[in-house]
Amino acid sequence: MQRFAIFLQKRFPTFVQWLSIAKWQYVYYALAAFDLLTISSSLYLNHKIMDIYTQSIEVNHEWATRLETYSELGQLLAEVNAPGNDVFDSHDVSLESRKLESAEDIFQRKFNLVRQELQTQVEPAQSTHLLKDLDAVQTATTEMVAEAKLIFSYFRQNQPEMAGKRMATMDRKYHQVNQALATFRGNVSQIQQQLLQQQQIAASVFRHYEVAIAAAMLFIVGGITLYGHKLAQKMKSDALEKEKSIAELQQAKTLLQQQTEELQLTLDNLQKAQLQLVQSEKMSSLGELVAGVAHEINNPVNFIHGNLTHLHEYSHNLLAFIRLYQKFYPKAAPEIQAEAEEIDLDFLQKDLVKLLDSMQLGTDRIRRIVLSLRNFSRMDEADFKTVDIHEGIDSTLLILQHRLKAQSNYPAIEVIKDYGSLPPVECYAGQLNQVFMNILSNAIDALEENNTKRTAAEIQAQPSQINIRTSTIDTQWIEIAIADNGVGIAEHIQQRIFDPFFTTKPVGKGTGMGMSISYQIITEKHGGKLKCFSTIGQGTEFVIQIPIKQKVREAV
Repeated sequence: MQRFAIFLQKRFPTFVQWLSIAKWQYVYYALAAFDLLTISSSLYLNHKIMDIYTQSIEVNHEWATRLETYSELGQLLAEVNAPGNDVFDSHDVSLESRKLESAEDIFQRKFNLVRQELQTQVEPAQSTHLLKDLDAVQTATTEMVAEAKLIFSYFRQNQPEMAGKRMATMDRKYHQVNQALATFRGNVSQIQQQLLQQQQIAASVFRHYEVAIAAAMLFIVGGITLYGHKLAQKMKSDALEKEKSIAELQQAKTLLQQQTEELQLTLDNLQKAQLQLVQSEKMSSLGELVAGVAHEINNPVNFIHGNLTHLHEYSHNLLAFIRLYQKFYPKAAPEIQAEAEEIDLDFLQKDLVKLLDSMQLGTDRIRRIVLSLRNFSRMDEADFKTVDIHEGIDSTLLILQHRLKAQSNYPAIEVIKDYGSLPPVECYAGQLNQVFMNILSNAIDALEENNTKRTAAEIQAQPSQINIRTSTIDTQWIEIAIADNGVGIAEHIQQRIFDPFFTTKPVGKGTGMGMSISYQIITEKHGGKLKCFSTIGQGTEFVIQIPIKQKVREAV
């Protein structure tokens, strides 16, 4: 401050002398007016930034809602495609035809609503390409339905072989439909990102003005402080006026600090909203990928599973024929006896039945795995569904089975299930599966970290375990507790475990959003509770509590 005063004395001696005389009152009024101007400008800019943030949230919400609505088309297309595959199991052409007509009618109504919304509620510059994408989806869907009806026609003509050949063509059409729908969703996401970038650019411009005003305020602070110091030396009688100026200065600094903090909070919220949007899109894409893989596995498995029944019957008839032949012709020709001994006919007859039973068990297990993948892939369901919570937990455990198995340096992680009797629960099934995935993945990470610090004897004496307990609290709530016997979490980390962007993992191993998003899904989406209990050296337990029936949220 003293150097600044010397600088002013040397550079602007006339100005300093003018300040020292009775004209200081006018300077004070000018500074006060300029102070009010800068504060008003700062408030106005802050108001504009808040408006931009509000508009950004509304636009993001609008397009996110549309994206969720458009995601339902993929599920409806899967239901349209299903009868063409299911007819190979049920052989009931009439039933599957009715299912196809019903699914096609539901899809068409939803499709028309989406098209009407794009035509009436979206600007032409944005809707033109999206409508072209919808036309591609419509064309591919029509071709897929035509293939399904052709399959039904072959079944009615008792030509299952021809129907089987057309199934591959129908699957290619279904793949084309999914590609067209993926292009449509990608363009929707691109429009959403473009709108978000436009809002960010607008907010950045006003933020630059905010920085300029802050610099002006700092200049005012320095000028008023120097001026007050001069007044204290030269005008003792005006000490009260000086104190008043300092008080106003402190008030201005406090207001500026508050505005800066509010602006920082606004920017943090915007970044959080953007990251959560990207995370939601990633999980939706993961759900579509898993559903697609499950579909591709399900088709050949259903073909094998359906033919095993006939193979079992044919083999049984052949074995019975051989036994009947041996009964009436016990002394066969020497060549036949030699060949029977060569192929070990007695063992072959016994082992063939066991082999067919083993193949039947294998296909049943693959079908159960496919069902679990479908259950886990329900990421894009936009409405509450009544589901079996245990089914969602088991599906998540199946996805993580490769991490639970024994590794080269430590044994398998034991999962202990203590399932209570739970009623069907209304929830967002896909989002709840995401919460189970985050908690179980963190538990496995903790157990693996703990095993790296223990010897083989210590691991064998206290093996790694994950306990999953479910129960009903009363007639209105259920509770899911997931506990591990890992290293535990320190008290100061527990206090921040649900904070956005907070992570204890190395860079590149975690975003710090997993538990934050899980907390938001449980508390905000389901109106429930998510708590963490942990003791160092003993392990960690996460307790989820959600209502059995969700309340209808009234519009504000």
